Amino acid sequence: MRTLPILRTALLAAALLAPLSACKQEKAEVAPPPPVALTADAIGHYCGMNLADHPGPKGQILVKGAERPIWLSSVRDTFAFTMLPEEPKEIRAIYVTDMAKAKNPTAPDTTVWVEARQAWYVLGSKLRGGMGEAEPYPFSDKTAAERFAQANGGTIQRFADVHEDQILTPPAASVAEGEQ
Repeated sequence: MRTLPILRTALLAAALLAPLSACKQEKAEVAPPPPVALTADAIGHYCGMNLADHPGPKGQILVKGAERPIWLSSVRDTFAFTMLPEEPKEIRAIYVTDMAKAKNPTAPDTTVWVEARQAWYVLGSKLRGGMGEAEPYPFSDKTAAERFAQANGGTIQRFADVHEDQILTPPAASVAEGEQ
């Protein structure tokens, strides 16, 4: 007779714990995958050129169901990918080069990435991206972004605050800027 209350208690405990284990499993599936190491054969999604041929920060987007990242030759292209309606929207992670760890902004360390939605961006600086366009420069550290903006101009924004018109129709570079 004692087995019935023990069995009932065990079943009740299992019923109460089952949803908790499901929550943990869901959280584990939501965690973004880590960035992929940039290889010599990484080709830019829009330009079709090798990423190594472009100065400045880069981007990679990990899309659900794709084995390899979508490589982007610039951070501007990375933003554009997320804004254009024809691009996939099941994005698992977005990574950009972390300029907080770069000694030279035109030749950053492409082994150091920051999750794009967590980064601070300097927009409107005097520096241009790999294709000669206005380039958002990403930083994992706000203080580093502030130092960069003081030295190179521009304003600091978060990923969610950057608007389409700042990326898809950036201000044209003047002839003097293009020569720098």
